[in-house]
Amino acid sequence: MPNVLRNLGNWSGLHFLAPNGRLIWFSLITFVLIGLVMRKLRTPKPDRPTTWAEAMAGAFFTFAMFLLMYAIIPSEFIGATDKYWRLSTNRYIIKSTTAVPFNHAWNWPFSIDLQHGLRDILVVLIYLIFFGLNIAVFVLWQKRPTVSEAAEREPVPVGTSRFGRPLKAKA
Repeated sequence: MPNVLRNLGNWSGLHFLAPNGRLIWFSLITFVLIGLVMRKLRTPKPDRPTTWAEAMAGAFFTFAMFLLMYAIIPSEFIGATDKYWRLSTNRYIIKSTTAVPFNHAWNWPFSIDLQHGLRDILVVLIYLIFFGLNIAVFVLWQKRPTVSEAAEREPVPVGTSRFGRPLKAKA
């Protein structure tokens, strides 16, 4: 996908858009699609069986969501952090030549660079958030009531007497 936010990067204050354009666009597309799913969750299941076309459309939509959530967004995030945010193996959170706080006689026995200490943890968090969201949506999707069950849950309006008070039983 071309980066259409490249031209906006020259404006003052929007310089972060140019290198992160594809990540921003794919994230927006993903969240719009998640919003569509949440909107569809509010409607009850129809009483009739699912048609072949509906099943294929749902499978295509689910595949597109999986592709966005588990392939494109993490890949674009890794690309943005490596190329533009400069989270590389040359920059460190903890370096083995640094003294341990409160004990300056010892150095850290290991090194943690920004790429492995920060970027990889953030990518795992992206995967875990999307995985948790998938499980929640699958459970909510299966627990949707049918049209007839939803109609039974709605309260039946009771009439009023000629004096304006509600009736206890239908007249």
